[in-house]
Amino acid sequence: MKRRTLLPLSDYQRIYQVIYSVLEASGIAVTHRACIFFALVGANILRTHHALSATISAGCMALMVDEQQANVVVYGRDENGIFVNNETAFHAWVECDGWLIDFMAPIMGVALRQDGIDWPVPRRMLQKHLDDRKNSLGEIQQVGEFFVNHDHALTESLIDGQGVQFLDLMNACVTWYRRPPKPLREIALADSHGPTKKLTLRAPSIDGVW
Repeated sequence: MKRRTLLPLSDYQRIYQVIYSVLEASGIAVTHRACIFFALVGANILRTHHALSATISAGCMALMVDEQQANVVVYGRDENGIFVNNETAFHAWVECDGWLIDFMAPIMGVALRQDGIDWPVPRRMLQKHLDDRKNSLGEIQQVGEFFVNHDHALTESLIDGQGVQFLDLMNACVTWYRRPPKPLREIALADSHGPTKKLTLRAPSIDGVW
């Protein structure tokens, strides 16, 4: 039986759109490479606005995105037949009440295309119960099936490496966000290199669920 997700699609999409839009307005990071930012801010929003005990995790992840072509998106690398991660090959996501929530999933196709992988990856919500994860890459057979492995040392290193500018952007996201159907607050993003920018949603819409 299919599980009911922890977050409704409307809440997930609002969080994804807020994070995406703030990053795009800031111009300080490549949005489709900012998995740490998506995870840390997503977890903070869930704790602040949804009263959920959300945490960040980082490590290996794999997800089947096309069953007919057997296309599996992999965050990590193969080392002598073992799926591993390091500081340059990893992904970050949120864990909460036994769920994996990846707020960056709707734009994973953008990063793939930049890497020269022209797979048709739809913009979908990714929420998966951790009990449903596979034990290895080889067990992934159907679309939406996934594997993850949390690297505690890497996660702590990534969290400790965030600077003041990151915290300012995270606070902007948390301040701007409101749970649907409430309208977003009207706020502006300060820019040390130019005029203050009024924040508007600019993220591509989600068109399905993994």
